Amino acid sequence: MFSKKFAVLTVLFFFLFISGAFAEIKEGLWEITTKAEMKGVPVQMPATTVKQCITKDKPVPKSVSDDYECKVKDYKVSGDTVTYKMECWGKEGLMITEGKTTYKGNTFDGSSTTKIKTKGQPEMQLANKISGKYIGPCKK
Repeated sequence: MFSKKFAVLTVLFFFLFISGAFAEIKEGLWEITTKAEMKGVPVQMPATTVKQCITKDKPVPKSVSDDYECKVKDYKVSGDTVTYKMECWGKEGLMITEGKTTYKGNTFDGSSTTKIKTKGQPEMQLANKISGKYIGPCKK
């Protein structure tokens, strides 16, 4: 026979699990660090850090310079995880990124793969590790 204490703990665990499964993306200014590795190149590239306003409407961290025009082609939000596909065009060529980011309150972690198609060059591929921390409200 189950005790009342066991039943209460089971119910509490269930609600904690459910609330974690439906955690929301915290809107605001985030500091985002991206560490990229180029496939087939042994040289380590330095990590880059940017600040970006993340909202529920725009939950995908931007990892390219303003020289590129980017469009998110596909993204899905499931609880605290965002999966996406983004295409960016610039005078240098085309970048196609597919990634996944999981938000955990004031932090997030993610990874993505970027294919770079530059005019007159063979296609390159980057593996990116992305992390972020919440700084505060977005500046208006």
